[in-house]
Amino acid sequence: MTIKEIKKAALLNFTEKGYDGTSLSDIAQEVGIKKQSIYSHFKSKDELFITVMREVIDEETKFLYQFFSHYHSDLKSYLEDFILKFKERYVNNEECNMKFVLRMAYMPPVHLREEVVYNFKLYFSELENLLNELFLSEEAFSKKAERATLSFLTILDGLLVALMYGGIERFNQKFKVSWEIYWNGLIK
Repeated sequence: MTIKEIKKAALLNFTEKGYDGTSLSDIAQEVGIKKQSIYSHFKSKDELFITVMREVIDEETKFLYQFFSHYHSDLKSYLEDFILKFKERYVNNEECNMKFVLRMAYMPPVHLREEVVYNFKLYFSELENLLNELFLSEEAFSKKAERATLSFLTILDGLLVALMYGGIERFNQKFKVSWEIYWNGLIK
């Protein structure tokens, strides 16, 4: 039994069942330990949740920096690829980080709301800053970088909600339509 296994089981349970639907007994059973053993590593379910949340945000922030450090000169395909990578991370990531991020960012545990919202605001603010820098680096968009960034984030938000509640097919349908409208509006 390791802390890593406990955190992995906690991440899966929090993602699938939400905070309130997850019990330490569920996590312990999945790891193959007694519930009391979790307390030798974490004081409470809240502490375990906050630890998992911070690690997920850290991993996803690293992904953002990694992605944005490999910019190529075709902005349209680069941004399109970014949205598709988000979708891929949501659908295929065994760690389920993006599912956790989206579930908890939109529906945080009520009693931890302030701390959860604060941490996710930092994450989404980092994404906004990276996008803004990207637009600023492009001469054609530098004068409208803030508007381009905010409108891109609005498209991304809508597509992620479509993915969460409508599935892949709905995401693909909305992506195809909204992306062309977004890009055509951006280049005018």
